[in-house]
Amino acid sequence: MGSDVSPAVRSREIVLVREIDAPRELVFRLWTEPKHLLKWWGPNNCSAPSVSVDLREGGAWRHCILAPDGKEYWSRGRYIEITPPERLVFTFAWENSAGQPEHEMQAIVELEDKGGRTKLTFRKHQLPSDTEFKLQSSGWAEALDKVAAYAEEQAGRRAS
Repeated sequence: MGSDVSPAVRSREIVLVREIDAPRELVFRLWTEPKHLLKWWGPNNCSAPSVSVDLREGGAWRHCILAPDGKEYWSRGRYIEITPPERLVFTFAWENSAGQPEHEMQAIVELEDKGGRTKLTFRKHQLPSDTEFKLQSSGWAEALDKVAAYAEEQAGRRAS
């Protein structure tokens, strides 16, 4: 990390783990294909009306989360590492009202094969404030619950 990143920012890291009853290859596709991202991206009560993906190392992505009050939250980033079906590393930045990226963070998605099931570990580094850490921790926890339910539904394994 560069010297321009304070120790407080370096210490803010979200780590979330989910056990998903779906194959790893499917879960990886849910993170990388727009048709799937549209179904789960964002916290509860939010939808994802716009998703673009240029899935290659150095390629850009951009997503919109639509809140229940109609407010749009745009985020964007670049893919740093793509290792199907086990690892995805990307930058993440919220866009400001002028459409410019704010503080850039890094996210890592690791998928471990558990014999037809998948252990998903999500990490996000360099959150700029304690408030942002709390908001994103709960938002990502909800999003991971949504991706787990969607993956199990796609795999035909969702509990009734």
